[in-house]
Amino acid sequence: ELSDDLSLPLLQIKTTLEVLGARGLSPEKVRLQSVSLKSNAENGLQLIEAYRMALHTDETSMLDLESVAMAAVLNEAAHQLEPYAKNYATKMEVDIIGRFAPVLAHKASLVAALQCLGASLVRAQAAQRKRKNYRVILGAHRSTDGLITTGVFSNARGLSDQTLRAARGLVGRARQPFPALPAGSASGVLIADMLCSAMWQPLRQAAHRQMSGLATAVPLSKQLQFM
Repeated sequence: ELSDDLSLPLLQIKTTLEVLGARGLSPEKVRLQSVSLKSNAENGLQLIEAYRMALHTDETSMLDLESVAMAAVLNEAAHQLEPYAKNYATKMEVDIIGRFAPVLAHKASLVAALQCLGASLVRAQAAQRKRKNYRVILGAHRSTDGLITTGVFSNARGLSDQTLRAARGLVGRARQPFPALPAGSASGVLIADMLCSAMWQPLRQAAHRQMSGLATAVPLSKQLQFM
C-alpha cells in the first residue's frame, strides 16, 4: 500500500540513527551517514507533500494551468533529486531534444511528479543492477502527435503500460503493486501517475535517448490558442 511505501524513508532514518549511535565510527563515516540521513528525510517529506498535492487535486479536480518552460521544470526536479541520487551513486541528467515553445501545465504538480518518479527509478535501478555508478535522465522531446513527452528514463526494469494498468487496479489492495520494483519505489510512481492524470495524461511507457522510462504528455501553450 502507499502508506507502507511512504513510511520507508522514516525507517531508513531510524536505521541511520541506530548506526550513528554505534561506537567506533570514524568522523568521515559519521559525516556520510549524516548526509544520507538528511537526503532520505528530504525525499520522504517531498513524497508526502506530493501525495497531499495529489489528493487535493483529486478533490478539486481543477488546476491552474500556466505557460512554463520545460527546461525550468526539468532542472528544478533534477536539483531536488541530486542529494538523494548521490546516495545511490546516480548522476541526474537533464536532456531536451529539439527546441520548442513553453508548455501548458501546472508547474508545481509537474515538478513534483518528476521528482517522485525520479526518486523511484533511482532506487529501483540501483537495486536491480549492481554497478559502480548509474545515470537517470529527466527528458523531454516532441512526440509524433505534436505534444511534448516528458518523463524520467533509466535502465530500471519492470515498468510498462501493462504493469502500470495492473498497479492502478491494485492500489489499496496489494502490498507491492509493482512486483519487479524494490520496496519503497511503488509510491513515487503511483503518486506521479495521479498528478499527471489530473493535469493532462497519465504516465505511460516511453523511450528517450535509447533509455526506457515513464512519461506524460503536455501540450505547447500556443496549441491551445487554436483549440
